[in-house]
Amino acid sequence: METRRDFLFPAPVVILFNLAFLDPPSLSTKVSHALGFYRLIGILSIREVDGHLSTVNMAGLAAERTDSSLENQTKIDTALPSSRNDDFEHLRLRGGDGRSMESGEEEDSEDEMPARRSGVRRVNAAQRTNGLSRTEFQPGAIVRVKVQNFVTYEKAEFSLGPNLNMVIGPNGTGKSSLVCAICLGLGYPSSVLGRASAFSDFVKHGKDEADIAVELQRRPEDAENYVVGLCIRREDNSRKFTINGNRATLKDIQQLMRSLRIQIDNLCQFLPQDKVAEFAGLTPVELLEKTLHAAAPPEMIEWQGSLKEYFAAQKEAQRGADSSRENLRNMQTRQQVLQADVEKLQERKNIQENIEKLEGLHVVLRYSEARKAYSDAKERRKATEANLRALQRSSAPSLEAVTKKQEYQDRILAVVNDRKTILRAAETAAKDALGMVDNADKEAKQHIQNAEAAKKIINDKKAEIGALRKKITSLEAQYKQVPPEFDAAEYNRKIREKEAIQRDKYEEAKGFREAADQLREEGRENNVQQKKLNDELQNLESQQGQLTSFLRKIHADSARGWEWLKENQDKFEKEVFGPPMLSCSVKDPRYSDLVQSALAFQDFICFTTQTKNDHIKLSNQFYGEMKLKVTLRSCLRSLDAFQPPMSRNELVQYGFDGYALDYLDGPEPVLAMLCSEKKIHMSAVGLRALQDPQVDRVLQDEKINQFACGGRTYRVTRRREYGPSAVTTRIDMLQKGRFWTGQAVDATEKAEVEAKLNELVAKNKEIKVKFKENEKRAAELESEARDFDEKIQSIRNTKAELQKVLITWRTLPERIETEKSKLRQKETGMHEAKETIRESERLQGVAVLNKAKAVLLHHRKIQAMRTAWHDLLNAQMLLIEAKSDVSHLKDRSSEILKRLDEEKVALDALKRQVEQKKEIAAAAFEAIATLDEAYRAQIVQEAHGRTAQDIDAELAAERAKLEVIQANNPMALEEFETWARRIAREEVDFKEKEARVKDLAEKIESLKSRFEPRLDGLISEINDAFSYNFEQISCAGEVGVNKDEDFAKWAIEIRVRFREGETLQRLDQHRQSGGERAVSTIFYLMSLQSMAQAPFRVVDEINQGMDPRNERMVHERMVEIACREHTSQYFLITPKLLPGLRYDERMRVHTIVSGEHVDEDGTEKMNFAKFAKIQRRVMGRR
Repeated sequence: METRRDFLFPAPVVILFNLAFLDPPSLSTKVSHALGFYRLIGILSIREVDGHLSTVNMAGLAAERTDSSLENQTKIDTALPSSRNDDFEHLRLRGGDGRSMESGEEEDSEDEMPARRSGVRRVNAAQRTNGLSRTEFQPGAIVRVKVQNFVTYEKAEFSLGPNLNMVIGPNGTGKSSLVCAICLGLGYPSSVLGRASAFSDFVKHGKDEADIAVELQRRPEDAENYVVGLCIRREDNSRKFTINGNRATLKDIQQLMRSLRIQIDNLCQFLPQDKVAEFAGLTPVELLEKTLHAAAPPEMIEWQGSLKEYFAAQKEAQRGADSSRENLRNMQTRQQVLQADVEKLQERKNIQENIEKLEGLHVVLRYSEARKAYSDAKERRKATEANLRALQRSSAPSLEAVTKKQEYQDRILAVVNDRKTILRAAETAAKDALGMVDNADKEAKQHIQNAEAAKKIINDKKAEIGALRKKITSLEAQYKQVPPEFDAAEYNRKIREKEAIQRDKYEEAKGFREAADQLREEGRENNVQQKKLNDELQNLESQQGQLTSFLRKIHADSARGWEWLKENQDKFEKEVFGPPMLSCSVKDPRYSDLVQSALAFQDFICFTTQTKNDHIKLSNQFYGEMKLKVTLRSCLRSLDAFQPPMSRNELVQYGFDGYALDYLDGPEPVLAMLCSEKKIHMSAVGLRALQDPQVDRVLQDEKINQFACGGRTYRVTRRREYGPSAVTTRIDMLQKGRFWTGQAVDATEKAEVEAKLNELVAKNKEIKVKFKENEKRAAELESEARDFDEKIQSIRNTKAELQKVLITWRTLPERIETEKSKLRQKETGMHEAKETIRESERLQGVAVLNKAKAVLLHHRKIQAMRTAWHDLLNAQMLLIEAKSDVSHLKDRSSEILKRLDEEKVALDALKRQVEQKKEIAAAAFEAIATLDEAYRAQIVQEAHGRTAQDIDAELAAERAKLEVIQANNPMALEEFETWARRIAREEVDFKEKEARVKDLAEKIESLKSRFEPRLDGLISEINDAFSYNFEQISCAGEVGVNKDEDFAKWAIEIRVRFREGETLQRLDQHRQSGGERAVSTIFYLMSLQSMAQAPFRVVDEINQGMDPRNERMVHERMVEIACREHTSQYFLITPKLLPGLRYDERMRVHTIVSGEHVDEDGTEKMNFAKFAKIQRRVMGRR
C-alpha cells in the first residue's frame, strides 16, 4: 500500500467525506461506513494559517476483502525534480502518521503525531515518481498537474497514477477543473471543454493571473520529463507557454502533443463533462475518424486520408473524363450540323477561286495592252519633238532681234528695281534721324524737370531741419529738470496690504456663503425626508402601505427595487411585476397558511418579467447599477400551460379541497411563474387532516408529490433508479404564514415615524435661523471688501503717474540722440539734392548739343533721299522705251510664234499622254508582280490569244453564278474547321483524364488492400471487447464498419440491445435513454483501451445517468481493463460511486475535499489508517 502526496485544495478548506464506493458494513458511524476494506490513496489538502499555505498529507490504507488481516505500507514521495524555480517548493507535508501499521498495532495518540511526522522517510525522486517507478508511466502520460489561481483553486498539485485514476468528490469541489487544467495546459482551446470561451474566465476571481504546470512522462530517448507551463493573464486574455522552463510558442506545444500522440480534441480520448452528450451525437463517419486517431497506428490514419484524397481526386477526374466525353459528343454533333452549309461554301469557294484566276488573266492582258499603248505614245511624242526643232531652226533669224530687245528690257527692269531699293533705304535713314532729334529733345526736358524737383526737396529739407533743431533744444531743456524720487516697492506693498485685507474679507464671506449653501441643501434634504415620512405615515394607514413597510423591514433591497420599478415601468416591453407578497393575495384567509407552505421566502419577494429582454434590462439595473441582492424570475409561458395532474373532482375524492393555485389571486404572469418554479398548480391543500389510508393512496398514485392539509405538510421524494419502493416522505408541522395576513397598523412603527417627523420639523426651523445669520454676515463682509476697491485703485493711479514721469525722463537722452540722428540725415539729404541740381544742368547742356547734331544728320538724309528719287525716275523712262520696242518687234513675228506655241502645246499633251500610259502600265505590272512566279507563268501562257473583253465576259458569268449560290451560315466553313481543331484538343484531354482515372484506381486498390484488412482487424478487436463488455451485463452490442465506395463515407456503426427480446439497434441520441447511451459510450471507450495510441484518456461524469446495476458492472469492467499492464493512463471523474465496488492495486483513487473553513487540526484527525483500524476492530467483533 502506498501513500502519495496527491492534491492541493483552495484555501481555506473544510474536509468533506464522499467515499461511498466502499462496501458499507452495518456501522453507525459515517466514517466507518465510508472506509470499508478498500485502499484510499494519499489525499493532500491545503489550508491557510497566519497568511501562509500549509499542506496536509493523509496517509492511505489498503485492505483486501478476502482476508481479515489488513496490511498497510506507507511511503512519502518528494517533490518532482525541476531545473527551474518552483512556485510550490515552499509546501511541506503535514498530517497523518505516514507509517505502516500491523494488524495488532494500537491506535496512535495525538501526542505521538509530531514525532511520527518527523520520522517520515524520503525516497529518491530520481528513482520514483508518486511512489512509482517512472518506467510504469507510458511516454506522454501525465505524471502531475499543478495549478495556481485557477478556477476554484488557489494552489493545488495533483500527483497521478500510471493506470486508472478515479477522481471523486462532491459537486463544485473542482473535479472538472482538473480536466480543464489538462486541456488548457497542453495548448488546446477552451472550446474542447464546451465551457467558457475566454481564457481569462479560468482565472480565479480576484486574481490577475493563473498558472498551470503539466508534467508528461518522457520518451526513452529523452533526458527528462516534459513540464509544460501555461500562464493566463486576465487583463488581456493572453497565454504564455513554457517547456521545461523555456519560453515556447503555441506551435511548439502543438508539435510536442503530436509527437506524443496526445489528442485532447478527440472525444475517444478526452471526454469532458460538457461533451459526454456530444459523443453519442457523433455521426458514424466522425466516430470512425475519432477511433482511428485514438487506436490506430499513424500509418493507418495516413492511409485513410490518402484514400479519401485519392477517391475525391478519382471522382473529380472521372467527372472531368465524363465531361470531356460529353463535350466531344456535343462538338461532333455541332460540326455535323454545319456540313450542308460547308458544301455550299466549298462550291462558292471554287467559284471564287475561278474568279480570282480570271482576274489574274485580266491583269496580265491589261498590262500587255497598257505596255503597247505606252510604246505608241512614245513614238508620237518623238515625232512631234522633231517637228518643233525644225520649225525653230527655220524661224531663228526673225526671232533673234526680238530676243535681244527683250534682254535689254530685262536689264533696264533690274536697274529700276535696284533704285527703288535705294530710295526705300534713304527714306528709312531720314526717318531714323528725325527720331534722334525727338529723343535728344525729350532728354533735355527730363533733366530740366529733375533740377526743379531737387530744388523743391532742398526747400522742404530746410523747413524740417529747423523743426528738428527746435525739438532738440526743447528735449535738452526737459532733461535738465530732474523728477522727484519714486519708490515702486513701497507702493506695491501698500497695494498688497489692502488686497490682503480685501481677500480675507472675501474668504470669510465665502465661508459664510458655503455654510449657507450647506444649510440650504440640508433644508432641502430635510424637506424630502419630511415628505417621505408623511407619505410613509399615510401608507401605514393603507393595506398596500403596510405591505410595503413590511417588505422594507424583511428585505430592504427588494423594497428599493420595488420603489424604482414603480417609477420606471415605461422602460420595459411588458409589465414587470413586483414581489408576490404585494401583487398577490389569498382568496380565502383559511387557506393562507396552507398556500404559503408551498412557497419559500424568495418566492414572496422575487420580481417577475415576461420577456427575455426585460429580464436582461432589469438584471443590469438591479445587479449592475443599484447593486441589489434580489431574486429575478421570468416566465414566458401562459398560465393556461400549467395543467393540474388530476381534475378538482378527483382531487376531492383524495380528501383535498383544491390546489394551492385555486386559492391564490394575482396577475396571471406571477401565478404562472409560481406554477413554473414551485408547482402550485400541482400542490394540493385541504382544511381537514388526511387519514393514513388516504395518505397511502396519494403516495401510491404518484400524481401528487406535495400537499398540505390539517396542520401538516407533506413532501414526497421518489428515486426511480432504485425501484418503485424507493420513496421518501417528509412530514412537517404547518408553520404560521408571514404574508397575506391583513394585519392592523403597527402603532409602534407609526409613533416612530411621527417622532422622526417632529424631529425633522424642529431641525428645519433651526436650519432656517442659521441660514439667515450666515447670509447676513456674508453680505456685510462682501460690502466691506468692495470698499477696498476704490482705495486700491487710488494707490495704483498715483503709482502709475509717478512711474510714467520717471520713465519719460529716463528715455529723454535716447530721444534727443534719435532726433539729432534725424537732423544729420536731413542735412545729408539737402546736400545730395544740390548735387542732383548741378548734375541735371550739366546733362541738359549735353542733350541740347546732341539735338543739334541730330538735326544736321536729318538734313543730310533728306538730300540723299531726293537724289535717289531722281535716279529712279530716269530708269523708269528708259524701261518704258524698251517695252515699246519689244512690242513692235513681236507684232512683226506673231505668225511664227503662233506656230511655235501650237507645236509646244501638242508636245506637252503627248508628254502627258506618255506619262499616263506609263502609270497604267506600271500599275498593271505591280499587279502581276504580286502573283506567284509559277502561277504568273501559267497565267501568261493561258492569256495567249485572249483579250481583256473575253475575260470580262467570263468574270461576269462566274459572278452571276456566285450570287445564286448562298449559304445560311456564311461562317460555317470557318466554324467547321474551328470545331475540328477543338475536337482534336478535347480528344487529347479526354485520353489524359482517362489515364488519370486509371492511375488513381490502381493507387486506391493498392492502398485499400493494405488499409482494409488492418481496419477490419482493428474493428474486430474493438467489437470483441465491446461485445464481451455487454455480455458481462447480460446485454448485447456489436461494432462494425459500414463501407462505401466513397472512403469519406466509411463509418463505424454501433448496435446495442439492453433488453431480452429486442433486436440490436443503432446507438444514437434518440433510440436509447441517457443511461443506456452512457453505458454504451464508456464500454466503447474501454474497448479502445488496449489499442490506445494516446498516452492517457479522460472521461468526466460518464456514470451520472446510469442505474446502480449498470454503474456497478461498468465499474467492474473499467477496473479490469484499465488496470492491466502496459495500458494507457485512464481518468474517471465522478461526484459519487456506489458501495462495494471492485478495487485493484494498480488503480488510484483521488478524493477532492474542498470547502470554506477548516479547523487547525481537521486534517490531522482525518487519518485513514486509524479509520481502517477502527473498522477492522468492529468487523472483528462480529
